[in-house]
Amino acid sequence: MKQRILLAANLVLILALAAVLVKSGYLSKAVRKLTGTHVPVTETDHYKRMIWLHERPISQALASPDIQIAFIGDSIIEGWLTSNIMPNTMNLGISRDTAPGLIARVKPELIAHVPTWYLGIGVNDALTDTPPEEILGYVAQLANVFRPADRLIWRAVLPVTAASWSTENEAFRTAFNTAAQQTCQDMANCTFLAPPDGYGENTADWTSDGLHPNAIGYRHLAQQLCAEISCPPQHP
Repeated sequence: MKQRILLAANLVLILALAAVLVKSGYLSKAVRKLTGTHVPVTETDHYKRMIWLHERPISQALASPDIQIAFIGDSIIEGWLTSNIMPNTMNLGISRDTAPGLIARVKPELIAHVPTWYLGIGVNDALTDTPPEEILGYVAQLANVFRPADRLIWRAVLPVTAASWSTENEAFRTAFNTAAQQTCQDMANCTFLAPPDGYGENTADWTSDGLHPNAIGYRHLAQQLCAEISCPPQHP
């Protein structure tokens, strides 16, 4: 009898532990790590932490008309001191974000509330070997998400010269930019920005690692943006 009780208790403990592992996502993460399968950005701790950190400024922005432009995208956006371009800005960049990750987190009411949006996404989709046939679908979804905005400034995926950047990655970048540009042209509220002049030839000097802009790279991005919007006189 005691052995049966002990066996039943152990079985309950094992089932409870399994339920916790499944609910926390640990089990699926462990399986992906063992098999080498990519972990979706929406399941990463950094993504979840940034979503939490963005909740308060988003709530404040929805309660006032002060925010005139919002920046959204991946690590290139997250690492940009956008308040140095315009004081009333909101930075919603998340490192490692992808097109589906951005689509999952964007709030329609915020899109309609903030007049101008600056979108920079796509490089991580290339780095995570997203099938090229999915590009058109993601680009169409992004267009639908930002269609209610007064203005969308859609920046191309910037040139990359990092050692890990493959010919397949570059083909994806080119295809993504072509689809984004064509889609943007069909939108009444959209302006497509190609990489700033000279960016591809100067990635060694304008980036810190062949991918992320340094101070010089961000200055060129700011100058390009300020040719499209009205920036304060003291800024580029």
